[in-house]
Amino acid sequence: MGRKGKKITWEVKNHIGLVTLSDEPENSMDTQFFSELHELTSEIIPAAKIKAVIITGKGRHFSSGADLDDLRQTIHNEPENSSFLMSNYHSFKFFDEMEMPVVMAIKGVCLGAGLELALHGHFRLCAEGALLGLPESTFNLIPGAGGIEKMVELAGKAKAMEFIMRGNSFTAEEALEMGVVDAVFPKKILGQKAVELVEIAAEDYRKYNKKEYLQRIR
Repeated sequence: MGRKGKKITWEVKNHIGLVTLSDEPENSMDTQFFSELHELTSEIIPAAKIKAVIITGKGRHFSSGADLDDLRQTIHNEPENSSFLMSNYHSFKFFDEMEMPVVMAIKGVCLGAGLELALHGHFRLCAEGALLGLPESTFNLIPGAGGIEKMVELAGKAKAMEFIMRGNSFTAEEALEMGVVDAVFPKKILGQKAVELVEIAAEDYRKYNKKEYLQRIR
């Protein structure tokens, strides 16, 4: 059963749930995006008969991150209510807490809230030439959907704070070296490798460590 929203497409193929950020070309995240994501994580995916999830972006990019003007307006209209931001965080955290493999297939730009979403997957496969980062500090903001904690967990406190405080972007290869992504592949085979990984991992998820699963798709 599929679902095509304005911002996110959901479909199931061979018991694999496919989440596609589908607002080309940037696949940015605005209020409509987060509304669709909340519905997906609270209603649609929990009811689906699937064994794994793959999340990617339609077209050239994963996501350029939050639409700041739209989100600022939403928050400004509800200054006394932080439930909107908390709901977004829980939607991301949903994927981290799933009892099945969740693979992020990252290509093009993966910035801000886009990277925060990717950091909540169990595996991150990245295309050559991708550009990642948490640029919130350059807008006088901080990552607000779990990005700080996840970057520290993966890259270590010193490296994470360097990139978060400066807001600098980094390449796929740098992300691999830091441990932010798990593997880098040519863009044309990224989707294929994501499917291979979930097929292997879904058979006996958590039986082996991450390195053993990744070794089998190289």
